Amino acid sequence: MQLKPFVCLGIFALGFIGIALGDAALLSPKGVSLPEEPASGLLEISFFFNKVEGVVPSYQIAIWLEREAGEYVKTLFVSEWLAGSGLGLETVCPDWVKQAHWDKVAESEFDAATHPTPPVGATTLKFDCKKRGIAPGSYRFCVQAHITENYNILYRGRIVLGQKLSEAAGEVFYSPKKHPLAAESLYNVRARYVPEEESNSNIKRKMP
Repeated sequence: MQLKPFVCLGIFALGFIGIALGDAALLSPKGVSLPEEPASGLLEISFFFNKVEGVVPSYQIAIWLEREAGEYVKTLFVSEWLAGSGLGLETVCPDWVKQAHWDKVAESEFDAATHPTPPVGATTLKFDCKKRGIAPGSYRFCVQAHITENYNILYRGRIVLGQKLSEAAGEVFYSPKKHPLAAESLYNVRARYVPEEESNSNIKRKMP
C-alpha cells in the first residue's frame, strides 16, 4: 500500500523531533543545565589597616564578591563581631549588611567566612575558589571597613577568575564622607587571582 504524501511528511517530522530530543537528552539530562565547575585557583585579597591618632577605629570588616552589575554573589570574609551582634547595627559595614542577609545564611557558609578581625598592619587573605564554590568569571571584589559611628570605607575593583593570572587595585568610596582623622584607616586594597597551574608551578620552582 502506498502512503499518502502528508502521512510520509508526518512520519519524517516525528523522526526528526525524536532525534533532536535524543541529542538534547545527551547534552542536558532531564532538561536540567549542568552547574559550572568552580575556578581552580586562589583569590588573594590584601589590605592595610592603619593606626590613626585621635580615633580608635573598630576595624570591623567584610569582604565579598558581586557580579559586575552589582548583584551579590558570596561573602568571603567577615569579622566575628559583625557576623553576630553587629548585624543589628545599620551603621557598621552597611553595604555588606544590606546585601548579604547574613542572618539567613547556611551554617556551613557562616563558618567558612567568619573569622577574627585582622590586626593593624598589612594582611593578605587567600581564598580557595574550588572549596568556596566560586565559578570562573568577571567579578567586583568589595572590601568594607567600619571606622567609628556611621563612618565606613568601601573599596571596589574588578577581578577576572579563570585560566590566567589577574590583578587589580580597589577604588575607594567613603560614607557618608571622609572621616577628618581616619580616612586612611583602610588603604592599599588589592586583589590577585592565581590559577592552580601557576600556583603549582611556583611551588615546584621553590622546591630544592
